[in-house]
Amino acid sequence: MNIIHTFLYPKSVAVIGASKNPLKGGNRIVNNLVNNKFNGKVYPVNPNASGEIYGLEFKTSVLDIDDDVDLAIFYVPNRMIPNLLKECITKGIKGAIIEASGFEEVGELGLQLRDEILEITDNFNKIKIVGPNCMGLTRIDHNSNSENKGGFFSSFGVFSYYNTGNIAVISQSGMLNGGYLMHIFAKYPKIGFRYSISIGNKMDLGENEFLEYLIDDPKINVIAIYLESFKDPRKFLELCKKVKIRHDKTIILVKGGVSKLGQKAAHSHTGTLAENSRLINAVIKQAGIIQANSFHELFQYAQTFSMIYATKKSFPIKGNAAMVAGSGGAGTITADLTNKHGLDFPMLSKETYDILLSVFPEWMPPNRFSLVDIWPAMEKAMMNDVNPQVVTAKVYKALVADSDIEGVFNMLFCSPLYRQFNNLENIIDELRYNPKPFFFWLIGDKKEVEKTSRFLSEHDIPDFPSLEDMVKNFEILVQEARNKDNTKGK
Repeated sequence: MNIIHTFLYPKSVAVIGASKNPLKGGNRIVNNLVNNKFNGKVYPVNPNASGEIYGLEFKTSVLDIDDDVDLAIFYVPNRMIPNLLKECITKGIKGAIIEASGFEEVGELGLQLRDEILEITDNFNKIKIVGPNCMGLTRIDHNSNSENKGGFFSSFGVFSYYNTGNIAVISQSGMLNGGYLMHIFAKYPKIGFRYSISIGNKMDLGENEFLEYLIDDPKINVIAIYLESFKDPRKFLELCKKVKIRHDKTIILVKGGVSKLGQKAAHSHTGTLAENSRLINAVIKQAGIIQANSFHELFQYAQTFSMIYATKKSFPIKGNAAMVAGSGGAGTITADLTNKHGLDFPMLSKETYDILLSVFPEWMPPNRFSLVDIWPAMEKAMMNDVNPQVVTAKVYKALVADSDIEGVFNMLFCSPLYRQFNNLENIIDELRYNPKPFFFWLIGDKKEVEKTSRFLSEHDIPDFPSLEDMVKNFEILVQEARNKDNTKGK
């Protein structure tokens, strides 16, 4: 069996360093596994503890466990790990997740521990290792509010709210399988993750082994990666090129340590050595992946791609968009941003223009290009006792029927006073099931914005906190479409 599958789908787990103290990570790992209904056996191990934890009996050693054990999770001080690893090897445990820090990143003592582990494991031939200095692995099978919730949760941050989905995360920072992932679940309540993989110092297994597994997983469309170093740049490049020729996967990367100060920080964090910035840029460019500049961009891009794949939208390749706005100023700024990001508002076809002309007043006809200030059409509708949503639906249908338009930007003012204009319930099917993407910039009353955002996300339609975020996320779809298109025939 693939060892990565064993790490992500273990049938039995020993938590070494389990504790009754709820403030300790060894307690929270067991809590995660039990209360999130891990479908396997859990063995809490601590020679100094007795009795039970979460209904499970403590073992003094893995050697006291009668049954086979797939995986050991270490939450103990670094100096204890070599001897405990020997016991795991004797027991026949296949893999170990070492969450302790204090290895390459701390200097000579840590390097000595690393060398000792290399010898004990026969260069990892006797047991495979994730970490050290990591925050474990997460696999989410069902949403947290489901009766069938479950998965594998080895982070010492306790997960109580989460959604399953088509996104996987590989990270050298434990934060992305801990506090920040919890923040993302709260910030994007409908975004769904299948895996979050913290690889830490990657003494043994690293990004390439997990990336190779995820590329072959049909449940995954989006792979979000944070790296401070490449374990094997050539192998990483080969794997990314496999994704370029597929139209069901996207890789997004944030690379840390690209500046001298960042390299200094990365070395103190994971023991990463400085990498040549030209090499880094060359690898990323050749890989044909989406590069994000921050965690904010990483997860915003991941959400956008996740929703596009979920709704089976067409990826824009020409970079032509339309904008529906209720403000001339917002339309002008969006036009500037569209130009800045290499996109365009194309001229409307005669058929499209004629449809728009029919809903606009004579005193304010629409633009000839695909920037639609819809407010005059709303005023005409109100004067003629026409439901404004009928006009909005007609405009949307005309724009997406135009062969030169690949997607629609929307400015939506959310307020209890303007619900007749911004209520999307009657046209949500048009937005979700049309093959062209719709993006929304929501402004207005805070509660109404949150309500509309929840409604859109329930139907896998992205919304953004700023005009620039909206335009940038359309640009990355174009970039990905062109990456894939360049591989045709190769």
